[in-house]
Amino acid sequence: MECTVISDEHGVIIAIGPVAGPVKSSDGQGPELWHELLPLEGQTSQIVDVPDDLLSNAEQLATLHQTHRLRGGKVEAIGGLATD
Repeated sequence: MECTVISDEHGVIIAIGPVAGPVKSSDGQGPELWHELLPLEGQTSQIVDVPDDLLSNAEQLATLHQTHRLRGGKVEAIGGLATD
């Protein structure tokens, strides 16, 4: 699934979330709202394809910053640290 991934200059994942865009209001009424993750100074924001198995596992998602890095526009496991 395409996600917005914010990382530092070393590819350490700081935040991950949906791609920027409109979102319906929580009550289903009123205008759509806009959401977007924005990087802080020294961080980058990229839209990348994140494997669904990482997104569907809450424990893996919580430790993504320890087990994966953003490299070459892809989320990659750090040498042997990721669990399958």
